[in-house]
Amino acid sequence: MRYTKYILFPFSLLYWLFTYCRNFCFDKGILKQTEFDIPVISVGNITVGGTGKTPHVQYIIQLLDGMEIASLSRGYKRKSQGFVLANAETPVSELGDEPFLLHRRFPDLHVAVCEKRVEGVQKLLELVPSLKVIVLDDAFQHRYVKPGLQILLIDYNRPLWHDHVFPVGFLREGKYAVSRADVVIITKCPETLSGNEVETYKNRLGLTRQKLFFSTMEYGSVYEFNTKQLYDNQDFFAQRKLCLVTGIAEPKPLEQYVQSFGNHVETKSYPDHYSYSETDVKELSALSSEFEIVTTEKDVYKLAEILPKTQLYVIPIMPKILFGKQGEWNSLIQEFVN
Repeated sequence: MRYTKYILFPFSLLYWLFTYCRNFCFDKGILKQTEFDIPVISVGNITVGGTGKTPHVQYIIQLLDGMEIASLSRGYKRKSQGFVLANAETPVSELGDEPFLLHRRFPDLHVAVCEKRVEGVQKLLELVPSLKVIVLDDAFQHRYVKPGLQILLIDYNRPLWHDHVFPVGFLREGKYAVSRADVVIITKCPETLSGNEVETYKNRLGLTRQKLFFSTMEYGSVYEFNTKQLYDNQDFFAQRKLCLVTGIAEPKPLEQYVQSFGNHVETKSYPDHYSYSETDVKELSALSSEFEIVTTEKDVYKLAEILPKTQLYVIPIMPKILFGKQGEWNSLIQEFVN
């Protein structure tokens, strides 16, 4: 593995140079950014792989409940192209799993996907002129739109100073990019996070003007997908014969949580944004005849399509801001929008 890194290092250096030059061109105005009169919030990350982005986007949308809001992303691994504004008949394949989750979770939210974010914002404002705020999902590297509030998520378990630019590591661009964020959130932290670790992150990331928050993941009450009936997690996970099916970037924390209730739970994990094959459908159908299937909100809509006769249970995942700063975080978002 060490020798592989040495072989890949020249490619990593070239990739770093390309992203640095691109960012330089945006910073100097050579490549133009478009600003909009409407408040635009960007949520993204600097690493390949999951940082808990979808739950944090959900939190922001829920916090702004009652306002006319839209979310815009590229719709990773969708089967459509160009601009799509979701309606009641839009299938998951045309949006991608994360936008489709937002579409179903928040019925009043305007959910759109478009590879070109400037075009996407323009079409949203044309079609929904009453919009009050737009949330750009996974847009930290998409710099043609200049957001009013730039939120960067960093996984606690993958500190940037221990990582390298792709393909040697998992960084999408150099660590210098942190400087253009307005808010940095260290996600997936243990609740026992110490004050010394907080200072380490602040110093190692070189934060000056940025607001810094730390969040952990909380698991809500399990519910049945069709009826929305809620269950007590202790009873649900301790007493049933279950299989946890996931297609997320980092399933281990969730697997550890469901196993913590003392009952053995089978696990079946697929890659993030996975497209199920006919073989997978047969395998999952066989599992559903032996186990009750529990999954995430992100995965359940795809599973419901391929397993229409199976009763599915869902465990929600939401972020919690640590050190008593939930109110400060809420106020920051609300004050920006207002």
